[in-house]
Parts: sequence; structure tokens; C-alpha cells
Amino acid sequence: MRSGKGFLLGVAAGLLGYEAWRCTRIGWRSLRVSVADGAARSLPELRILHLSDLHLTAGTSGKLDQLSFLLERRWDFVMVSGDLIDDDSGIEPVCRFLGRLESRCGKFAVLGNHDFKCIRTTSFTEWIYALVFIVALNKSRGLGQANDIGRLARTLTKNGVTLLRNETAGGTLPGGGEFQIFGIDDPVSGRDRPAELYPQVNSAALRFVLTHSPSAVGKLARLEPELVFCGHTHGGQIRLPGLGAFVTRSDAGRRSCSGLVEMDGCRLHISPGVSTGRLFPLRLMVRPEVTEIVLSVSGSAS
Repeated sequence: MRSGKGFLLGVAAGLLGYEAWRCTRIGWRSLRVSVADGAARSLPELRILHLSDLHLTAGTSGKLDQLSFLLERRWDFVMVSGDLIDDDSGIEPVCRFLGRLESRCGKFAVLGNHDFKCIRTTSFTEWIYALVFIVALNKSRGLGQANDIGRLARTLTKNGVTLLRNETAGGTLPGGGEFQIFGIDDPVSGRDRPAELYPQVNSAALRFVLTHSPSAVGKLARLEPELVFCGHTHGGQIRLPGLGAFVTRSDAGRRSCSGLVEMDGCRLHISPGVSTGRLFPLRLMVRPEVTEIVLSVSGSAS
């Protein structure tokens, strides 16, 4: 009887270990999204790379090796929805990598809460305190040390990435037509001000919103985007069978915190993210992921 229990415990431990390992391997997904003819204005098929939550440091820059296949393709857009770094040591490697990506219409990024602050703990007590406040209560005021946002912004620009902080960017689509991107600063730390951009809506353009978190999404509906790109949730990071994500740290539901989601009048793509913060680096039942969005004209949405 004891040997039977030991065998089952061994199998369970093996499966848990395999799942933890599997969740260190970055996955790839391609999703088709359709827009109505009126919104598309003779839109060609667009291929959009969505990256989020790289959480890079000098010590974790080796994860970029798993993304080298992205350098072999030319994208129409590259969208980076925040948490590029975990501390300033990640600035150079992440910006160099993004600089090597090729994109016809541009590479665009917004900032996430980890871009602003580096959270380190030096004892188990500090770790528990930070874990409760950041993961469980979604609050980090008074915790951590400020990152060098000015340096991050300059290095992104140097590598051809447009950083948007409650700003818009626009241009011409392949084959003609206009696009407009609304980049919303980090809503997690209260830096988002989408209302300032309402008067700038170009009704003739194909419109996207880029923001870090699926939080206060109702404020974005006035921008009338075809798609909102965001991350932050890590897909829940820990998911339980039958229950979904343990926490989402956002307004997204436990079963709707990654992938294509309809929320508060907007259609979102919530990226599961590439990595995790150093405070709690474990994923279970949520593989990290980079996503290709193939946007096309169709009579019905995907």
C-alpha cells in the first residue's frame, strides 16, 4: 500500500516538474482576426507581432535566444505592451533585440509597471511582504527602486522603437490607407490618460490601442479601436484546472485573461507574456508565448 502511494506521489512530482519545465519554453501562436470592410478601407492582410512582459535583466537575457526565429521574418507591425525590463541591466539587451526586428509600418512600445520599478527582496520576510502586496493586492507603492526610464526611452528610440506615453502615432498601411496607434501609459501605476487622446481620433484610419494591462478598458472604447494589445496578466501565471487563473491582477476574468477577449466594448488581445517578474518566477499551466496576429478583411470576426 505504501509503495503504491509512493509511486503515485512520484508520478505526480514528475508531472509537476515537467509542467514547470514546459512553462520555461516560449511558445508561438498565430491568430486570425478579421475587421469589417468599413473599418479596413481596402486593408491588405497584416501580420502583427505582439510581444509583452519580457521582464529582462542581464541575467535573463539568454531567453532572447528562444526568440531568434522572429528575426527571420518581416512584420507589418511590432507591438510591445510593456514590462520590457525588470531592472536597468535589461535595457541594452532588450532594446538591441527589438532593434533587430524588421517591420514595415514600425515598432511601437508602451511601459509597464516593472519598467518603472525594480523590486528586489533580501530576506524571506521581505519576499512574503512584497508577494502579498504586489501579487495578491496589486499594490507596489513604497516598494522597490526606480528604474532609469529616461535611459530606457532613449535606447528604444536609438533602436528604432517608438515609445508612446499617452501619445498617438500614425502612418500609411502597405497598399494605402491610414493607421493610428494610441499608446497608453501604464494603467497599473495610474499613469494612463486616454481621455487626452479622444480629440485625436482619425475616423478614416485603422485604429489600434497599445497599453500594458487590461485595466479600465472602458476608457479606451471612445478611441474606437479595432484591437487593443495588452499583457500584464501572464495569462494568470498559475492556472488551476476547472478554476482558471488564481489571480489576474487586472480587470480580466480568471478564465479570460489571455488570448482574444471581448471586454467593456473593446476587442483585446491579452498576451500571456514571454517571462515573469523575479519576485515570483514560477508558471504552471500557462506557457509563455509570443503571438502573431493576422489581420484581414472578413464578414465576421474571429
